[in-house]
Amino acid sequence: MITEKKRLKAKPLVYIIGFLLITNLFTLIAWIVKDGNQTSSEVVATVGDEDISRQDWLHAIELRYGKEVLQQLVNQSVMEQSADKYDISVSDQELEQEFSMLRSVLNVYDQASMPNEEVLKEQLRTEIILEKLITSEVEISEEELQTFYEENSSLYSIPAMYRLSQIVVSTEAEANQVMEELDNDSSFEALARERSVDETTASQGGLLGYVPENSTSVDEQVVEAANGLSAGEWSDPIAVEDGFTIIFLHETTDGVEFSFEEVKGRIERQLAIEQLNVPVTAESFWEEFPISWFYGETE
Repeated sequence: MITEKKRLKAKPLVYIIGFLLITNLFTLIAWIVKDGNQTSSEVVATVGDEDISRQDWLHAIELRYGKEVLQQLVNQSVMEQSADKYDISVSDQELEQEFSMLRSVLNVYDQASMPNEEVLKEQLRTEIILEKLITSEVEISEEELQTFYEENSSLYSIPAMYRLSQIVVSTEAEANQVMEELDNDSSFEALARERSVDETTASQGGLLGYVPENSTSVDEQVVEAANGLSAGEWSDPIAVEDGFTIIFLHETTDGVEFSFEEVKGRIERQLAIEQLNVPVTAESFWEEFPISWFYGETE
């Protein structure tokens, strides 16, 4: 039973690698090119007497990550067209379910560097289409599905979660100074970037991500403080191992327990993939469509 739980839970964790690499690149590149009025000669950084232009920046991104990002875009298009070809659909309910389950297994520091929800759900949609394509002819008995659900029921019980940002400082005096600046309408995000000693979240404007109400990965006092906040409020300084933290509550999401019928399709895909024991890749469907791209002939 224990090994089954680990295998099912490993599936969302596999997503993390691709999400944090590819979708963050999408977000970065979209942010760079979003303003069509910016010229390629715009200076984005200056080092001593040397300028780095927007054109230099984009060129460096293309050289380092261009193929991976373009490949992901091609994969998304292939999956969308394959879904039309084979009459496969992904409901909003399936997408929300997958998003909730992924979010519940992520470490809060992984979440801090994840892309926005819209980008993440688009990638999830692509993955679900792919899974449905490769498992469409595999049959799993109702009894096996029900047994798996009962033995792994804890995976389908998602706790209430707090979406938090934080500012971590070394001393109580620094924490009080931050509180004073917040009370004088300073931006929480700006103060986190400027003052927080937690490098991972500071670089994201303090974003800690979704913290379950039963979390053991953050200080218990942080969870208790979050429980007493309303959306848009920040806490008093909280003494933690690294000093003092001030948290900001963006939103609280309700807990949910998925019934067998709600997750039946997900379990069926997971067990089918384990039975097939083959790599799950969108590239295997490229040959079904005429594809030409910047990097030459498709394989």
